[in-house]
Amino acid sequence: MVITEEKREPIRSHKVVIRGVVEGYEVASLEDLKKIEDHIESIQSEVNALRNQINELQKTLNATNMRLERLENFLKSFR
Repeated sequence: MVITEEKREPIRSHKVVIRGVVEGYEVASLEDLKKIEDHIESIQSEVNALRNQINELQKTLNATNMRLERLENFLKSFR
């Protein structure tokens, strides 16, 4: 019985940069992609800031509702 080893060539990969028009569509330049990335990051920051504001407002609303409920219960005790 003879065991043979299969030798495979390593998979080659190449970095490809496409410029110009591909199938009728314009390809974004690296500068355009950077601008888009920066814009997305700024939007994400704004969304996170708004989430934090909503969370703070929710906490304030909950605290206000608890105080109002306590006040209502206190006033009901005089009936």
